[in-house]
Amino acid sequence: MPYLTHPPLQRLIAALPVDDHTPEVAAQPWREPCARAGQAALHDALFAGRAAIRIPRGWLRTGDAPSALRVFGALLHERPRPSDDQWLERLPAITEAAQRPAPSWEAYRQDLAAVGLTGLTATSRLAHFLGQEIEGQPALILDARIRRVCGGQRWTELAELRDLRGPSAVRLYPLYVRRLHAIAEAGGYRADQLELFLTELGDAF
Repeated sequence: MPYLTHPPLQRLIAALPVDDHTPEVAAQPWREPCARAGQAALHDALFAGRAAIRIPRGWLRTGDAPSALRVFGALLHERPRPSDDQWLERLPAITEAAQRPAPSWEAYRQDLAAVGLTGLTATSRLAHFLGQEIEGQPALILDARIRRVCGGQRWTELAELRDLRGPSAVRLYPLYVRRLHAIAEAGGYRADQLELFLTELGDAF
């Protein structure tokens, strides 16, 4: 297995402009679901008449927009097109739960599940963008691509995360956060830069 401590890779990860990562989201697919869920005003505020927008990670993490708009943007960041859009109707409750500090990862996850938002990717995404801490460390996004990379044992330093590919991924999320922060600290870069590297390039080397 290759090593994340390989100096050229460390330099690459450290150079990733993670705050400028900007997936594009089209307005039209979301217009009708938002109107149906009573969220037309939120759709209009985010897209502002544009056919498509880019949603920078930096804006989601530190922007001064209302919390509901940032939560909406964070969930669209994950879903460029609607699939299950029932969460739109519960967006006010999701926003309240997502920004409320929780004593633990399990408590945070359960608070969001209680208001209708489930799924590891969505929950970890809100935890990250809304500044939650997991065992004293900033939360990180854990999506299906990273779970696949860790489960495939692509990187030596991630060997202990091989079970992230299975049903134990939710339980192992705090271990994932601790491990990525430890690797990032040793490598001299930010943990969210490592997370973005694993998401976009983790199986490319």
